[in-house]
Amino acid sequence: MGVRVGWAGLLLGLSSGLAVAQPISEVGRWSPLMSWPISATHAHLLHSGKVMFFGEFDEGTQSPRLWDPLANTLTPIPAPPFNIFCAGHSFLEDGRLLITGGHVDSHVGVPDAIIFNPKSGAWDNVPDMNDKRWYPNNTTLANGDVLVLSGETDGEGLFNELPQRYVAATNSWQNLTTAQRKIPYYPHMFLAPNNKLFFSGPWRSSQWLDPDGTGTWFEAPYSHFGGRSYGGHVYFDGKVLAVGGGNPPTETVELIDLNLPSPTWAYQTPMSVARRQHNTTFLPDGKVLVTGGSRLEGFNNAEGAVLFPEVWDPETNVWKKLASNNAYRGYHSSSVLLPDGRVLSAGGRNVRTAEVFEPPYLFQGPRPVISTAPDEIKPGTPFSVGTPSGAQLKKVTLISLASVTHAFDSSQRFLTLPHALTQEGLTVTAPESNVAAPPGPYMLFLISKEGVPSVAKMVMVKKVPPRFTRVLAFSDVWKYDDTNVDRGTSWLSASYNDASWKSGPGQLGYGDGDEGTVLNAMVPAQPSVYFRKKFTLTKQVSAAMLEVLFDDGIQVWINEVPVFSRNMGKGLHFAAFASGSTNNQYIREPLPLASNPFRTGENILTAMVKQVGSSSTDLTFALGLEVETASLPSQDLIQVLSPNGGESWAGGSRATLRWALKSPVPKVDLAFSSDGGTVWTPIAFEVPGEQGTYPWRVPNLQSTQVLVRVSKTGGGSSDVSDAVFSIVRTQIQEP
Repeated sequence: MGVRVGWAGLLLGLSSGLAVAQPISEVGRWSPLMSWPISATHAHLLHSGKVMFFGEFDEGTQSPRLWDPLANTLTPIPAPPFNIFCAGHSFLEDGRLLITGGHVDSHVGVPDAIIFNPKSGAWDNVPDMNDKRWYPNNTTLANGDVLVLSGETDGEGLFNELPQRYVAATNSWQNLTTAQRKIPYYPHMFLAPNNKLFFSGPWRSSQWLDPDGTGTWFEAPYSHFGGRSYGGHVYFDGKVLAVGGGNPPTETVELIDLNLPSPTWAYQTPMSVARRQHNTTFLPDGKVLVTGGSRLEGFNNAEGAVLFPEVWDPETNVWKKLASNNAYRGYHSSSVLLPDGRVLSAGGRNVRTAEVFEPPYLFQGPRPVISTAPDEIKPGTPFSVGTPSGAQLKKVTLISLASVTHAFDSSQRFLTLPHALTQEGLTVTAPESNVAAPPGPYMLFLISKEGVPSVAKMVMVKKVPPRFTRVLAFSDVWKYDDTNVDRGTSWLSASYNDASWKSGPGQLGYGDGDEGTVLNAMVPAQPSVYFRKKFTLTKQVSAAMLEVLFDDGIQVWINEVPVFSRNMGKGLHFAAFASGSTNNQYIREPLPLASNPFRTGENILTAMVKQVGSSSTDLTFALGLEVETASLPSQDLIQVLSPNGGESWAGGSRATLRWALKSPVPKVDLAFSSDGGTVWTPIAFEVPGEQGTYPWRVPNLQSTQVLVRVSKTGGGSSDVSDAVFSIVRTQIQEP
């Protein structure tokens, strides 16, 4: 049974006892202080609408509490098996809460991880991480996995540099071995529109982290202001807002739009006062509420307490002061948006009180009503919302549930959802993919034209298959030639012998200090470096997305077909330098497939990276590839007739390959495999499909695991021998 908190109710009409000069419809109002048994240093809004919180230092070993915002009661839940103070946390797809790391002493963490199950109230076991973490960060990824980053281990400045991916499907950890880096504790990370993690602070130098494969860091734009320690960072509609922070603190605010091809930080209207140790929280209407913090220099200077909140309107870039609260909320405080549109503000260093803010919109008119809405939302699928308020609505918004500590929440996401009126209410456009809305629990709000929110409908965003499948990641291993030798054009061919080339994981280069593989840096700089990578496709490609990271010029070929070029205006011959300079430029763009370069089976991707001049001091290369494949099975159009299994052919003899077409195919490519289909060797390209036969000089080798493949040129349908056949090596007679 819950224990009622010591003040009379939380109904929307209670007076806060504060004398304000402006009406509550302009500045809102605060509840009286509530006394809680532990500090709300870590606070999480559950799918039930209740807030689960746990406290600081030794309170991390005690029973967390569940606060019911409607009944205003506190209920203890079972204590965790280790001290979860100073842990990282984020929600999983099913609404459970993953907690990573914890506390032994200041700057000393634990390797433990655990999952809180809100439905059972129990703790679910998770294997230990690679090492201790104190102040780590959790960020939920598009497929529902969680990237855990940073955290101190055994003392100040001793960091766990190995990022780890919690694989939700198997309850296991995957190490990002090529992404080891010393990153400050509680780094501010967000899943961006390009499916990379964006590190927005507290450093001035932003960073990208590609979580695919074994991980790759690369540069992102610098912000204008210096470091923003204990500042606020929030993510909305593909943009990141950075508010205050630093020591001494700043009032400045910056915004970066990650939807743009080349995003940059830009100053916004500053707050009216400098702050650090404040909380930054999205409201249902898309405005950003800043509460608490100190305006004075020092780690957590209560003499500089800022009691009045400010709210930022992204549509007008204007800040507005609101009614002052009752207590200093600084270090170890938390802020949580509640389903009814109020905001919980609680905790602080040795502070065991809480209060609730009623924003002005709760006093500005009738609330929209959600009469029906789905319990689950699938990205890419429209859904219906029943409401009598449709004609009075301005917007529909989706906000992830809070999981906040130390004034930050990596999983906090705000999305504006397009909608259209229907007879019964609305048709709402779901987020395009789980990149926009990672799977897990969210609140769905309707916002009136006056800016008044409905009470939220709790929904679960489900995991759906992505449109594109990743084929190559930035961290993949490439063959490369950095010997400053002209290889002509033969190196572009799949049959080129690159056995003597070196290999290493991306990114590859030199001079920047963030390479997975450091290449040979010559003086003067070599004009060109070669890269090769083979990959296999099982279906025809209908769309493709290419990602490249390069410095200074680059040309990319797929199966000897040029598909991407930048700064190569001086020509492709080895000795030519790049025609322009760039600094670790990142580009993500769709590949044109009018002349589809992809093949079913083995493909070869080649790249040439050029320096801008002989005095260049750095070089960068990494490449990622995602493809969308056709839904039709490739064997529907082509059928291999011979060899089709069981034959025995003599090496060096002539044999006829035969195939049939079930629908027109202009040209086909032929290949064979001597190891049951693992490695394919080309026989011929662009053979007229209607020809149906091809005379083949059988290679003189010994194998019982031979297959022949016939595939549509340019990617698409293909067929392979139904079963293996044999080639018998013959003794070649000398003339």
